[in-house]
Amino acid sequence: MPTHPFPPQITLATRKLLVGSLPPEGVSFYFSNSPNTRLWDILIAIRNGQDTVGYGGYKLDKSEKIEILDSLGLGISDIIFKYEREVPNSTKDQHIIPKEYNDLLKLAVDNDIDELLFVYKGAYRWFLHSLSNEEPVRLRQLKEKSPVEQVKEITWQNKRVRCVLLPSPLSHGRKGETLSYKLDIYRKHIKGKP
Repeated sequence: MPTHPFPPQITLATRKLLVGSLPPEGVSFYFSNSPNTRLWDILIAIRNGQDTVGYGGYKLDKSEKIEILDSLGLGISDIIFKYEREVPNSTKDQHIIPKEYNDLLKLAVDNDIDELLFVYKGAYRWFLHSLSNEEPVRLRQLKEKSPVEQVKEITWQNKRVRCVLLPSPLSHGRKGETLSYKLDIYRKHIKGKP
């Protein structure tokens, strides 16, 4: 059974953790697989104090991406640790069959991380399910009883951890979620205080 290809990227400066679901097979680092994934472009704009989002950040090498994270006090990880895929090499979350979740709250407590910033709704839903201590399930098995809270505060082992669902960093998105809109939201949560 495959395990996540990368360890969480966390340093002593990390206070907020970006969280996705699981990378596709064969990539060299988190969010490195597609020009449609604009996470690195958004982070570069925030680091450089720009009001527009450039293009091509997914092509940066791993060390450049780590430098961007460090400069913003960010770490990065995914919710899925062990998994299978219904469709080999698929990039879609609905094809992931999770077998074990990463313990993100333990990661937050152990590394004094104040916020978990989820970049995909599926990752956030899996995280919320992980809190139930039930066996991991596929996304389609997670029935939404009510809308997912955009911000949730959790106290675990006497530490308050703020969990935030950000807009997807993909080029396309929900109606009205332009790259400028996403940049503003990411900047607010990355540069702001919990």
